[in-house]
Amino acid sequence: MKKCSRDDGVSPVVGVMLMLVVTIIIAAMVASFTGGLAGEQKVAPQVTLDVSYTASIIDTDKMNSEPNYKSGSKPNNGLTFRLLGGDSFRLQDIAVQLKNGDSTITFDSNVYRDITASNVDTDKLNIMVGSNGVSETYFAVPKQQDDVIGLGETFSIVVDGYFDNSQDAAATKKGQFLRWTPVDGGTFDVQLNVPIEYVVLDKNSGGRMQAGTITIR
Repeated sequence: MKKCSRDDGVSPVVGVMLMLVVTIIIAAMVASFTGGLAGEQKVAPQVTLDVSYTASIIDTDKMNSEPNYKSGSKPNNGLTFRLLGGDSFRLQDIAVQLKNGDSTITFDSNVYRDITASNVDTDKLNIMVGSNGVSETYFAVPKQQDDVIGLGETFSIVVDGYFDNSQDAAATKKGQFLRWTPVDGGTFDVQLNVPIEYVVLDKNSGGRMQAGTITIR
């Protein structure tokens, strides 16, 4: 009698096992790829910043909206940020955005200040040079500091000018103002006693480090 072997029950089992192996391998590859992407995501430095200001405005002609400075006046007007807690950071890695009504200005290492303005006392402040290695930015630090802001240290956003037009009959807005005039064009004014919004951004991750509102008085 001729014997017959039956392998038809083995093949489906092998096929199912192969499918399971392939599925497991694919799942492992997807998990590894997804984990790699998650690991590459950058997180903004976690900080607590105190925000203050200097606004010494002595305008010798209040009848117009143009700066008329007292001779030799270098008040170092602007905003000052102090790191109270959290991670240290480099000034070249951040941007500071100010919003006043519908107007917005952003300061970073690619925005250069008007060096013809005479309101910054460089005996007290170091003005940070920008990405081009030559032009001055609006970022400044005390003389003993560098561009790495550590715990307890400060950096400032210096202004180009200021004016008082409180006696200007033609002005639509009267009062005292700080003014920024970047070399790339445009003018950004902040009126004293009017709240403005600020955001400190991490350029590497695109995330917010801190945001808030400040009123310069």
